[in-house]
Amino acid sequence: MSAAAGKDCFSFDYNVAWVDTDALGIMHFSNYFRLCERTEQLFFESRGLYESEEVFLPRVHASCDYLYPLKFRQRAKVKLSISEIGNRHVTFDYSIVNESEGKISAKCKIIVASVDKNMKPLKISSDIIKRLKGE
Repeated sequence: MSAAAGKDCFSFDYNVAWVDTDALGIMHFSNYFRLCERTEQLFFESRGLYESEEVFLPRVHASCDYLYPLKFRQRAKVKLSISEIGNRHVTFDYSIVNESEGKISAKCKIIVASVDKNMKPLKISSDIIKRLKGE
């Protein structure tokens, strides 16, 4: 895993496990979202977003285009980038690369909304925006 400036602001390397696959040895479609969420968690931790504030960012949209299969024991790299930071939402884009074959396996998008602990819309603080941007 690494945090870097630029379009891809974080990446996570993963080896496809048997539990991730279907009967044909291909990673099940639902596990692409698990990889996205794991990458998001590691990204947040790398930016200190779980340490100093209560961050409530429930998912309000998720989509994924599946382009090339990932198979048991293949190596994947999940690249996270932020395409938009609004007043009350953040859009994360993910590129999941089959490193074993050098092809993009999936392009995913997840939009999260900022809410308080009572699920009321909440403006994203300037501190959180700075952390998301790596400033």
